[in-house]
Amino acid sequence: MSEIVNLEYLDGSANKYIIKGEDKKVIEYIPVKPSFSSSGVYDGGDYIKKEISELQYNEITLIINEAIRNTESHIKNRVKTSGMIIIQDRNDRKIYNLAPNSKELNKIEKTLQDLIKN
Repeated sequence: MSEIVNLEYLDGSANKYIIKGEDKKVIEYIPVKPSFSSSGVYDGGDYIKKEISELQYNEITLIINEAIRNTESHIKNRVKTSGMIIIQDRNDRKIYNLAPNSKELNKIEKTLQDLIKN
């Protein structure tokens, strides 16, 4: 794979996580607001952008790469409560949809939640 420029993850509620690993390792959480949620009521919370350690960055990229390799958890189309991994490198963009309640989806979402809360 070429150098990753951007790694994004959309959780089952369409909250977006952006992980950047250039000079500074950064996680950005862009929550869904009620006006954009399918229910019209769901609120993903507050926007967060913060630095993460090299160790935290390596952990989340390792977990995401495992999910990409485990094609058994992939689904063809994004459905409600599924996860979406978007990898953008210098020359290409790849999208992987993860099945709702799959082991990989649950592991990614738990790790991302831990990163933005701690």
